[in-house]
Amino acid sequence: MGRICAVTGASGYVGSCVVSRLTDAGWEVRALGRSRPNEKQQSVTNAHFELGQPPAPEALADADALLHLAYDFTPQGWAEIERVNVTGSRLLLEAAREAGIDRIVYMSSVAAHPGARAMYGRAKLACERDALAAGAAILRPGSVWGPRGAATPSALERAVESLPVVPLPVPGDIRLFLTHEDDLSSLVQGVLEQWPAGSGKLYVATSARWLEFAQYLRLLAQNAGASPRFVELPWRFVRLGLKALEGIGLDPPFRSDGILSLVSGDEQPLSRATDDVDRYGVSFRPFAPA
Repeated sequence: MGRICAVTGASGYVGSCVVSRLTDAGWEVRALGRSRPNEKQQSVTNAHFELGQPPAPEALADADALLHLAYDFTPQGWAEIERVNVTGSRLLLEAAREAGIDRIVYMSSVAAHPGARAMYGRAKLACERDALAAGAAILRPGSVWGPRGAATPSALERAVESLPVVPLPVPGDIRLFLTHEDDLSSLVQGVLEQWPAGSGKLYVATSARWLEFAQYLRLLAQNAGASPRFVELPWRFVRLGLKALEGIGLDPPFRSDGILSLVSGDEQPLSRATDDVDRYGVSFRPFAPA
């Protein structure tokens, strides 16, 4: 079995978790991206890659597997999102096949489903179609959490821990599906090492025990010894306000498309799977803040 895996998005939160798991398991990782991974690790080399442009031949040369994690959140309009993320992913997948790589894993999201209204979910769904056509395995995680993620809390998590009153930008009863970073990394390793069992399969990589959005925030607050009061805001007005800020070039702490992604989320994502993660000995644990 070959042991060189080209990885896009290796410098991100999820990417760093997966790269650590793969190198610990004896893989050599070639990190493809504009920036280098956050940690200096043995068995990790770097090659330049920019999503939206064809990869250089040397980026994929001699690689035995491709793990595509990268997604560029910079574009805001659909035309640019499609050009960079959808067409860019297609170019990468085509180059991988031309390089003789048939072991391909694409990291999608539970935001990708037939009823997705947000541009992020629609783009991920379009990328899934191209990845499946290339014989890839598709992984759909929920919101990823774990020790590494706790080191860089979101703006909302910081508010929960420090403010007496926390505005909720979306309804508090929205279902939130959560994925532990170690469980996701184990699944990636298993799919790669038991190839071709996962080829053409869709795996939903999340705990079956979902939480309501407000319940999730209360658990974070309790863990931090805080007890804020939550005030639910009308999400449509929140989204319009965020779009206005984005329209004048500002970068608010929440994206308007992210609001739409939450409110139009898939309430039964596990029903979309075409194969079980059990075959890889992986069980996704429920959320439990450290």
